[in-house]
Amino acid sequence: MARQRANIIVRLAVLCVAVFLVFSAVNMQFRLSELREDKAQLEEELAVLEDRLIYMQLRLDAPIRRIAREKLNYRDPDEILFYNDLAD
Repeated sequence: MARQRANIIVRLAVLCVAVFLVFSAVNMQFRLSELREDKAQLEEELAVLEDRLIYMQLRLDAPIRRIAREKLNYRDPDEILFYNDLAD
């Protein structure tokens, strides 16, 4: 009788562990799905922000380059400047 009772207790313990493991696996799958959705959304936002950053850099680059050329006589590394003194 004592052996049957111990056997039932062991079976219940194994059943409880199995139920816990199944519940944990299902819960982890739902969490993984949520995290993948969050990742996709964040990657989308990152792409939009990167595009916006490039736009802002290009927008600021033109006036800076114009001022550098006109006031500071800067040039691009592969650029050759020609001056025409005969026009005056």
